[in-house]
Amino acid sequence: MKRKNIALTLLAAMVLTAVTGCASGKAPDASQVEKPGEDIVIIGEEGEETPAGITVKSIEALYGMEITGWLNEHTVILSKENTDLPKLELEDLKDFHPRSLYSYDITSQEFTLLQGQKEFNLWGSELSRDKKNLFYYEYTLGDPAYFMMPVAADGTGTLIEEAMSGEWTSDNILVGPSYKGGVYLKSPAGAVEHIEELKEMNVVHAVKIKDAILFTEITSTSLKKFDLNTREITTLPLENVYSILPSPSGTHFTAILGDGAKSTLILSDADAATKTVLAEGISISATAWSEDQRMISYYLRKDVNGASNEGLYVYDLLSGTTTLVAVDGEIQRSVFSPSGEQLSYTKFTGTGADSTILTLTVPAKK
Repeated sequence: MKRKNIALTLLAAMVLTAVTGCASGKAPDASQVEKPGEDIVIIGEEGEETPAGITVKSIEALYGMEITGWLNEHTVILSKENTDLPKLELEDLKDFHPRSLYSYDITSQEFTLLQGQKEFNLWGSELSRDKKNLFYYEYTLGDPAYFMMPVAADGTGTLIEEAMSGEWTSDNILVGPSYKGGVYLKSPAGAVEHIEELKEMNVVHAVKIKDAILFTEITSTSLKKFDLNTREITTLPLENVYSILPSPSGTHFTAILGDGAKSTLILSDADAATKTVLAEGISISATAWSEDQRMISYYLRKDVNGASNEGLYVYDLLSGTTTLVAVDGEIQRSVFSPSGEQLSYTKFTGTGADSTILTLTVPAKK
């Protein structure tokens, strides 16, 4: 496919779009753009025109399941109770079976077990960009333990002992903060590596953007950058960062900022030189990119005339408009299918999770 450069300028006028049972959102606030928009690459054809709005075509609920990724347009990766295993022995969980990881064909409604263990709950499986490997965590009691495994493998995953969390890079390397200090890197076939220059830092979040590691520390609210080529550490002009999500190509990122009173979702270039506010409110979570980098989804709770208002939104970079696609309580995760025409979201319950799949009508690029 050809690659089309779309100017990352979010100054579009307010456009109303329809959605099943929901009102449309408005164009993001560009009042805090610090520099003119920089081009972001969206995969598509040359000579395409701005499309109309996104709408919701259908809704499917999957109770008791945590959808975490899409293998293809009809197969998701999820966590659910495994009734083939004995119930948990822990007193607080004795009424439940362990949660295992499955692939699920939404057309045939067939489950295929990927990983399951007696007495252990498995959650949060993140697919690598090439969809060949899973990063997941085991959590039943105490701190979670993180593992990596091939999607097609039988048997147990490989424990990453130092992992506090992790994020796949655009080139299928796992990056994250280490319990041993600093940042770890792990390829599916290789050993765990550490960045020597960061080992004394108490890193809490780390991602790879272009040829650099962006990270935050316990002792600082500033976003730091470690250049993998020059080996230099610099501080970027971004404060109060508590979540970073790279674009699929690893050239841009979204970040959720929080000062205790307000949360802000921004879209930024690699150096945080060009930043655009996408949303502001009381709480923001569940951010996700579509694989072609055209859309960004997020959950937003805000105060409107003294009343709490919440929902799942989709921002379309091509049209510069935001559409409310679901009003369903607090949402912790959202994931696009490979085409972007389906969007799953997950809400955690007291003992498990419920997921919903939205089929979207996404206007074709003209």
